Amino acid sequence: MQFVRNSSGLVKRVSLLDAVMLNVANMGAGLAVFTGVSPYVRPGSVLWIASLITFLATLPLSLLYTYLLIKTHRTGGDYVWLSRYLNGKIGSIMGIAIAFNMPPYFALSAFFSVAAINSVLETVGISDHVSDLCYLANNVFVNPYENLTITQEWLIYGIAAVVFSAIVAVNVLKPKWGFRLVSALGIVSALGIFLAIASILIAHDFHAQVISVMEKEGVTPSPYTGPSFNLGATLFMIPYFASFAYIWLYAGPAVSGEMKNYRSVKYNVILGSVLTLLMITLPFYVMDLKAGYSFNMSLYSSGTYNFWTAALSVSNPILQVIIGAGLIAWEFFVMAFGVVVFARYVFAFSFDRLFPELFSRLNKEGSPIYAHMLDLVVTLIFLLFPIVSPEGVQALYSYTPLAIAYLFLIGITGVRVGIRNGSITISILGILSAILMIFMGYQAFTNPYFGVVSDGKPFLPGIAYIVSLIGLGTVIYIISRTMNYRRGINIDLNFKEIPPE
Repeated sequence: MQFVRNSSGLVKRVSLLDAVMLNVANMGAGLAVFTGVSPYVRPGSVLWIASLITFLATLPLSLLYTYLLIKTHRTGGDYVWLSRYLNGKIGSIMGIAIAFNMPPYFALSAFFSVAAINSVLETVGISDHVSDLCYLANNVFVNPYENLTITQEWLIYGIAAVVFSAIVAVNVLKPKWGFRLVSALGIVSALGIFLAIASILIAHDFHAQVISVMEKEGVTPSPYTGPSFNLGATLFMIPYFASFAYIWLYAGPAVSGEMKNYRSVKYNVILGSVLTLLMITLPFYVMDLKAGYSFNMSLYSSGTYNFWTAALSVSNPILQVIIGAGLIAWEFFVMAFGVVVFARYVFAFSFDRLFPELFSRLNKEGSPIYAHMLDLVVTLIFLLFPIVSPEGVQALYSYTPLAIAYLFLIGITGVRVGIRNGSITISILGILSAILMIFMGYQAFTNPYFGVVSDGKPFLPGIAYIVSLIGLGTVIYIISRTMNYRRGINIDLNFKEIPPE
């Protein structure tokens, strides 16, 4: 048998809501308006305009993903497209590389999720004069970006490990609960954003309340006298928005083999992208509308002042609880989607015999239990990096350049599929997507934000991280091909067929 089985065994239990929320988590809008973008703003950059332009620039990629998903919806999503429509070897190597690019990101999300808890406790504690909350922020849920004691680092590791392990356990015990957990966290996260928008809009004394909290947190406004709009500075922010949010489209497609109906397949990517557009653009627009551009620019560079802390500063205690829960939920939301999606990639590799058959086995609840266990082990290992090696942590932030290369290949795949099917539209979408990734690739190797250059020089740990992932994919492909060939199975033949459902 070429494939491990004649059917995947996975159950179609993913609703349109589940699929959309997986994509929304993948793009992380709530974290983009937390500390993902605003600390890097340039004089004259209008963030809400930059967000809108970035959405339009990445729209061809979203439409291409939608087309390829409609054409082929199987577990593993874009890995299946690359390996079937472009090249089996390239698809295998890059598929493995991009999949194992995920656990470091999830580990960083888990470890630094405490930053959201710290921000909520500290902001609410100061604004409401609750000393117990300030104590927790300063002594228990401390800011992980500051200099920590070894005890504090291990405490954060323990919190992150327990939360991640609990999410894995939910997915192992009941896969349906795993999807519902993602959707529930997504609803809480989105509710937090929209309530925060409303809270800022109705604030009566926005500036005074915010300044009062910021000064108590040790942040003093730096007077801003620059331009209120500069096109070049606004366009400069496109790679930031793209790399943090808009190019991450693989979540829904990865679980497409489990979608209940055609609507889920057809609309999940585009709906996720539009929701992300709203949840990034509206907060930055409301911040400029209410606070004023100069006020924001005087505080953004601190890294403490952002959309969420502004909303918490001007809200009443009831709203603070809901908005704070929304921000914290975003961190867990990202982890929950990651647990689901990584296991589906590993399952797809195993089903194609790239990985041992063990990883495509299901327990009695229909969960790929061994794929989840692999995810847990790898993520817990990467969680150690913030404790063991600061340079190792910085290297893990180099996950974006590899994704850019991967998405460039998706663009080329689109061109090839368009030519084969006689569709000029699909070929154009592929070309536009590839051009965007070339631009993003240039940015990745010239901008320190992407983790492969530092002080104008190549950052060797970051480059080594990328090379090691591609090397991992290459080694696994060679070993799998050799071992299966000895058993009389040519795994390259798998890539000439679409996997069975």
